[in-house]
Amino acid sequence: MLHITKDTESTIYFTGTEQAVITDPYFLFVFTNRATGDEVKVVVTNTSSSENRYDKGVVDGVIFNTFDTGLWVYDCYEQASSSSTTTSGKNKVESGYMYLHDVDTEPTKYSGQDNTFKTYE
Repeated sequence: MLHITKDTESTIYFTGTEQAVITDPYFLFVFTNRATGDEVKVVVTNTSSSENRYDKGVVDGVIFNTFDTGLWVYDCYEQASSSSTTTSGKNKVESGYMYLHDVDTEPTKYSGQDNTFKTYE
């Protein structure tokens, strides 16, 4: 699962090259919010130094600032272009889930828990 934070550059790791047929492709990610159906398209450049083991790229979370946090699905397509956002005729190389986080999200903290127990005979 990918994790992206709003208003922050997030590094993502994926395995698009495993199914790619283009040499040194760019990757078009199409993110779709599971609840609202909102769609965001992002072109990612592979910056991984390992060959065919994994791919690494950066997604600027600013493009998600106006969208709801939560669970998204994504489809990843290989392409020769660094700017095209159309999916027609492109080879899908990966699908999965992404969780969009708010900026400065802190974990839930519970305080005042009652640690007494009632016992019955």
